[in-house]
Amino acid sequence: MLLLGAAHGQIRKIPGEVTDAFKRQYPSATGASWSDKLSNFQVNFTMNNGVYLAKYDSKGGWKSTEQTITAAQLPAAVKDGFGKSIYANKDWEVREYTIVTMPGNVTKYRMLVRKNAIDKKYLYFDGTGKMIDETTTL
Repeated sequence: MLLLGAAHGQIRKIPGEVTDAFKRQYPSATGASWSDKLSNFQVNFTMNNGVYLAKYDSKGGWKSTEQTITAAQLPAAVKDGFGKSIYANKDWEVREYTIVTMPGNVTKYRMLVRKNAIDKKYLYFDGTGKMIDETTTL
């Protein structure tokens, strides 16, 4: 006999250490929406008219915070660095700009560029405009 049915996965409860760490770090955040990504817990929220995504480990250790921005919000050095890259031609279109903040006061600027429906890259720049990484996955 063959039984067909939907598979149900269990979602872990967000640990109190994680939600407490978030509340301490971002006390003015509103609209928090949590998700379990297995390797970390993510929270989408708004603050100061911006939309953010923060990641924490299972013990409440902060891993990173991302904020989607506009091209106008990029530092001039990052715009210049991108302009000198091989991706600053008519074949590639910038689809998204993101500031990524990490422990140790590290800030990176990420751009999603697409050539077509298949070819995409995530480009990472430091604050001086130097491209420090490029990858096809987040």
